[in-house]
This record gives sequence, structure tokens and C-alpha cells, in this order.
Amino acid sequence: MKKQKPSSKGIIYPIKHLFDRKQKPLLHTIEWMFVLLAFFGIGLSVMYHERVTMFFEEAKFFPPGSKEALIQTPEEQKLFTGETVAEPIDTTAWDTYQNKWYGFEIQHPDSWKNNTQYKTATEKSAVYETIYKYRKDSDDASDTFEGYDVKIYPVKKIKNVESTNDIHKKEGAPDDTSGCELFEEMNFGPEGFYFQKVSVKDDSPCYEPAYFYSLTKGNYIYNIVPAVGESGERFSDPEKETNRRFPEYKEAVNSFKFIQIVRPQAKARPKITAKRPVSAKVVGGKLVCAKKNDKPRKSKQNKPGHMDMECCLDPDEIPNPWCTY
Repeated sequence: MKKQKPSSKGIIYPIKHLFDRKQKPLLHTIEWMFVLLAFFGIGLSVMYHERVTMFFEEAKFFPPGSKEALIQTPEEQKLFTGETVAEPIDTTAWDTYQNKWYGFEIQHPDSWKNNTQYKTATEKSAVYETIYKYRKDSDDASDTFEGYDVKIYPVKKIKNVESTNDIHKKEGAPDDTSGCELFEEMNFGPEGFYFQKVSVKDDSPCYEPAYFYSLTKGNYIYNIVPAVGESGERFSDPEKETNRRFPEYKEAVNSFKFIQIVRPQAKARPKITAKRPVSAKVVGGKLVCAKKNDKPRKSKQNKPGHMDMECCLDPDEIPNPWCTY
């Protein structure tokens, strides 16, 4: 048998058929595919060139190995989303207020120098012992916040932060509030204190909106609370609004420290060694002269004589320390 040579017609025919004039639609499709591929190839080349150029330009401003050019900071992210970024606060010139009676110190802007006040509890509903108020220097009506307070609560009377005057239950709140989140522990401040951050929004079923930091040490609970001015404005999210409008507050909390409690010792009354009067009357817990027409205050005390034993001082007598003249 003769070996048959492979015919080239079977290979060439599909190619010739493809370029047949009758196949014009298919040819147009292939042409467009080549055009699109060329377009994407050129575009990718341009983008790659721009990126490489940008990389080397940025390398001029950042040291080798620096990731700063490639990392977007939270502030940049906020600017990208349109959120306002608070200016950083310089606290190096702030004044430090020390309270040795309750053993704490806290900083405030230096312009608030003479605006520290204190107030003891007088209202029936008040359970705090004392409030120390730190107020802004100027009366600016446009300021929502006028300063902050440090409220002191005695642990003997108030066992936890929930019982302070800074937490208020909503009307119709359930008796069992264990399902309502009230605070979270936060390691905050220069000494690494564990604050209780109270942050309650309007959607809480148990408590009215609130935002402050609390610490407990020894015999006292210390609540550091932002103070709203005369407007009395309330917010559905107090933490967010306080951080946005009053960034000084968080810096003040950050500066809070405990110091040693130092209280002056009460002076002991000198012991009276004189004899008690043999007769006198008691008025307001004090011994006074019982004689109706006697005016011991008008008596001239001449030379020392014998001691008065009736709280009715005569000219020849010396005052008795048990008596009030």
C-alpha cells in the first residue's frame, strides 16, 4: 500500500474560511477584541508608570522602610468621610489644682485660675458630700460646656456609682436593670487608673443619657463630670458631643491623680483645773450668771482676787474658766 501524504487542505481550509468575505461579522468582532485588548494594555502601562513615579517621589520625603506614605491615619479617614477632627490640645501650661483634704489633684486651663469653687450638699436629694467646680474664665454664651466638676461621695453612704446623683433612671424603667449596660472599665490616665466610664445614650431603656468618669479609693467615690452651661442642653449621645465640643474635659480626666490625704488635727481644749461654780444657770449649754440684775460684763476686774464661783463676776474676783460672761 502506498502511504498517503497528509493533505494541507484540511488545515488551510478553516483559516481561508475565516477570512472569507462572507464572514465579515466575525472579522469585525475579532478586530474589536484586539482594539480593546490594546486599549487595556496601554492603560495599565500608564497607571503602572504613574504609580512607580509617585512611589519614588514619596520616597524623597519619607525615610527608607517608612510606612507613613502608605498608611491612612484615623484623622485622614475622618477628613475623608467629612467628620470634624478636633485640634490637639497643648496642656503643658495648664495649672494643677491640689486638694489635700480629699487627696486628689486635677489640671485645668491656665485661664481658669480664679474660677475654682466648692459646694457642700444642702438639697434633700443630694447624696454627694462636696462638689469642686472648675469653670471657664469668660462667660461665653456660645459655649455649651462651662467646665467640669469633681463630685465627692462618701462610700459609707453611697456604695456604687449607680447610686450617685449623676445617674438617673428613666420613667418606666424595669426594676431589674442588669440587662442595661451602664459603664465599662477603662485603663486611663498617667497612673494607669481603672476608671469606670459611664456612657449612656438616649436609646437605653433604663437610664437617662449621661457621660462621665468615676474612680473609687478609700472612703470616697470621685465622679469627674462635664458641666453644661445655662442652656441646659441635653444630647442623645453625650459622649460623642462632649468629645466634639469640649475636648478639654478628657484632658482633665487624663490629668487626675490621687495624692496623700492631709488634714489638720483638731486642737485639744486645754484641761480646766479650776473648781466648777457652786451656782449658775445653763443657757445654750453654757454656764452663766443666775442673778437677775447682775451684769458681770460691766464689772471692773482690778487686782487679782479670789475666783468667781457663781459666774457673776465682782470687782474683787477673777473669771472662772467654766463660766461664760
